Amino acid sequence: MKLKNRTDDVMICLLLLMQLGFHTNTAYDDYVSIGFSIIVFLYFLLSKAKISVMHFTQNAKNYVIWYSLMMVWCGISFLWSEESNLNMIKNLVLFTYIPLMLTAFCVCEYLRRGNDGIRLLIAMITAEMLVGLRALIHTPLAELFTKFDTRLYGTGLGVNYNHFTTQFALVFVVVLFMAYNMNKMFYIPLAFLFANILVSGSRKVLLVSAIAFIILYLTQTDQKTSLLKRLKRILIIVVIISVPMWIIMTNEFMYKLIGEKTLVVISGMLNIDLGVSSDASTDQRRELIVIAGDVFQKNFFHGVGYYSFMNHNKWHVYAHNNYMELLADLGIVGFVLYYSFYIRQLFSYFKMNNCRKSEPFKLRIGTDFFRSKWNALGLTFFVTLMFMEYGQVTFFRPYVLTPLLIVTMAIENLKNKEILQRSDA
Repeated sequence: MKLKNRTDDVMICLLLLMQLGFHTNTAYDDYVSIGFSIIVFLYFLLSKAKISVMHFTQNAKNYVIWYSLMMVWCGISFLWSEESNLNMIKNLVLFTYIPLMLTAFCVCEYLRRGNDGIRLLIAMITAEMLVGLRALIHTPLAELFTKFDTRLYGTGLGVNYNHFTTQFALVFVVVLFMAYNMNKMFYIPLAFLFANILVSGSRKVLLVSAIAFIILYLTQTDQKTSLLKRLKRILIIVVIISVPMWIIMTNEFMYKLIGEKTLVVISGMLNIDLGVSSDASTDQRRELIVIAGDVFQKNFFHGVGYYSFMNHNKWHVYAHNNYMELLADLGIVGFVLYYSFYIRQLFSYFKMNNCRKSEPFKLRIGTDFFRSKWNALGLTFFVTLMFMEYGQVTFFRPYVLTPLLIVTMAIENLKNKEILQRSDA
């Protein structure tokens, strides 16, 4: 059984590596990914004591139904799109939908065979470290540092560096949580992922990583924590954030690599003049948001069709904003459908319970948020993701949809184990 579990770990790690690091523009990467995914699927399918492809956990069922509906809506949206491109739907099915469904099945089987959510999260962290190594190997580091062009990160794989940095931020949240709550050994992958984030120079990832740290640190309390202790935590956060920011802003090399770009983003978000001029990328994204808003208003209900917004702007690119891209492409129906899964998960972390009727003068509504530390992980993960989606289109990207699946399923498994332990006690 011990050897079997170790094999399970290797196979699930291989599967996650395929989903996180092999959806690139490098020749055959997508086919390598789906090929190995099928092999892992067959491993879990054929090694079952009783074959039943419907043995899904509740969260897995919700995920499968949710994304299946999304795929259907994307598909039928071409009935009204002005410039239909059925090849994009084929790619969505073959390189996003099928791998996600295979992953959902394999993860359910992995958990059913006695492996818990912690081991699942560790498998994702391990896969992400291998993704980071692959990206670094295909990065011209000398050119990156001499030109101060962090967009060169991972370019040898023919893919935009945002593909890597977005998932780095999501897995960084998981590692940060594990390091704080589980074992100091997680400091090693934490440092490695943060080093990759710095080399990539992604402005939004640096900001959301700081926000994730703040949220996670503040939520590691309970309802009985005193106000003084909470204020102390805030002071510690200010110090921890201020020191690296001071280094970045005062060191000429770090300022050119990261600092100036970060100030541009903050200046734009807060509409404050910080003495830095916005770059062409920032100006373009602002204009794209306005254009996407106009397209949505004219096609409120159904949008202009999956992946069709690029035909409605002069740059022929997507909106670089998940919210506006969804609204423009798929209308209010697609937008509500997509974020329904997010909202459902967030509500589950704040499950509301009525107080006993024998206490009529007490607040009748309470929350179970502090009863499980895993709620803090879920909250931080989704806040991080939703912040990043302001500057990234993710609704058809496996590098976001896979961590989303893994984290929600791991949290479900670990919270169920806590409930069983409390009932046994």
